[in-house]
Amino acid sequence: MLVLIAGITGLVGIPCARSAFERGHKVRGLARSIDNLPEDVRNQLECFETISDYHDIAAMDRATKGVDGIICAFAALPEMFMETQFLLIRAAERSGVKVYDDIRGFAHHVAVSSSIKPIYMFTGAIADYSFKRSRCDWDPDTNTFNFHGPSTFPTRYTTAEDIGNYVLEVITAPNTANGDFSTAREGRITAKLNCLGSLKDAEDKLNEGQAEYGKSGWYNYIRYCYQYHIPARSWDHEPADVARFPNVKQTRLEEFFRRNPDV
Repeated sequence: MLVLIAGITGLVGIPCARSAFERGHKVRGLARSIDNLPEDVRNQLECFETISDYHDIAAMDRATKGVDGIICAFAALPEMFMETQFLLIRAAERSGVKVYDDIRGFAHHVAVSSSIKPIYMFTGAIADYSFKRSRCDWDPDTNTFNFHGPSTFPTRYTTAEDIGNYVLEVITAPNTANGDFSTAREGRITAKLNCLGSLKDAEDKLNEGQAEYGKSGWYNYIRYCYQYHIPARSWDHEPADVARFPNVKQTRLEEFFRRNPDV
């Protein structure tokens, strides 16, 4: 199977590529620069297409030509969630692609405007981001995790590597072209952390940020979306589809910490 990974240089794109190689698939990459790929991934690519900007239709047409499936792992930017994804799925239609694992944001539009039935995946909080990239959550210098609400609330985490493995299991499963909503997440872990206030405090900060910055300034208050909705359980989802893919060995959070001593 030849798989195109759009956004291959990112947090989720790289694990998806490695998971595809492990399963014997060919991988084509689409991103801004091949230099951002680790050598083990770069050296195994079928080819790499450079995308110059969010609206590089020519690059998307080249990238989608002849592939069997597409994994959309674009960065978490509104422009890429909507505009670039729209252009990519249109390129996929022109190329006759049937399997498309994408970002959830434009499901309703695609349902009424496209012949492709995408796969949407819901995961737990990405451990690699929470503990390695977000000092608002985890401060490795002081070993402090900042949160709102009770110290006993359960949080579900999924590692980027596990996401990559689940994605490849899903897109190669029978009837994949029929589309689906899948959930993949780890077990729960409870920790005693540094409390910054109650759930009401987090909700108030979220509302204040939305009022002050509006939707276009989402990055100023996005942390409070997570710090409110995760402990409030408003983002919980059932059922979990982990049992459908027993070939994936889940990474426990304790194991993630052992693999990442710098955290």
